[in-house]
Amino acid sequence: MKLPRAYNWVPIVGAILYGITTPIGIAAGLGVRTTYNPNSRRALIVSGVLDALSSGILMYTGLVELLAHEFLFNKEMMETSNRRLAFSIGSMVAG
Repeated sequence: MKLPRAYNWVPIVGAILYGITTPIGIAAGLGVRTTYNPNSRRALIVSGVLDALSSGILMYTGLVELLAHEFLFNKEMMETSNRRLAFSIGSMVAG
């Protein structure tokens, strides 16, 4: 994808930010390793919330990929009747 000339710096900054994410996370983990109690109530709540967020993101991504593959990029589904399309979407949602 070709960006306008004024935005040629965006991929470089994105790559740098992507590259420093892990070292920053490691530094944060090393900084709190002596004060972090994994069995505390707060840690368990934070862990549960982050696990729920990550599973939600995984489910959303899987569903979007499934929808795109089966409904947007499938020539048969693009040319089918509205009734069959509604039945297909309903079947996918149901299970």
